[in-house]
Amino acid sequence: MQLSVIGCGYLGAVHAASMASLGHTVVGIDVDEAKIAKLAAGEPPFHEPGLVDVLKDGLASGRLTFSTDYADLADAEVHFIGVGTPQRSGAQGADMTYVNAATDAILEHAKPGSLIAGKSTVPVGTAARLTELAATKGVRLAWNPEFLREGFAIKDTVDPDRLVYGVTDATRDEDTATLDAVYATILERGT
Repeated sequence: MQLSVIGCGYLGAVHAASMASLGHTVVGIDVDEAKIAKLAAGEPPFHEPGLVDVLKDGLASGRLTFSTDYADLADAEVHFIGVGTPQRSGAQGADMTYVNAATDAILEHAKPGSLIAGKSTVPVGTAARLTELAATKGVRLAWNPEFLREGFAIKDTVDPDRLVYGVTDATRDEDTATLDAVYATILERGT
């Protein structure tokens, strides 16, 4: 399955490399050219045990690439959003700038029928708002949070103790089937 991961910070880079290790073709996309260059060279800009090996294996296999060009996500069937949601400067609440920008970029290039799966921590109501926006382009939206522990992020991604899907009633069966296909290897092990 072809996947894109938007945001190649800690969460996104771990997810992209881990999904490639499960046999998917993955493009990781970020606006930070220096970060993308390091990841494309097999050098993560942060430390996570095991990530260098998983990253290099994915790159060597050809299943993992990195880019700053959102057009490179056009063939993906599932688009994961793994960008930051920092505190708003001088105010209460999350700064949704990066989630909104990632969603807009995906919708500009994604093919109808594809699925956006949010990983970022967002305020209540975000998924409902983005679902309506995505529907205008024929794209579905679900939420698929990960529970990563620093130092165990690779294991927590490829061998989690649970998978959580936040889906809407209208597309529940299709979204669940799509995410089940992404995680088929994990589900076969009894997760």
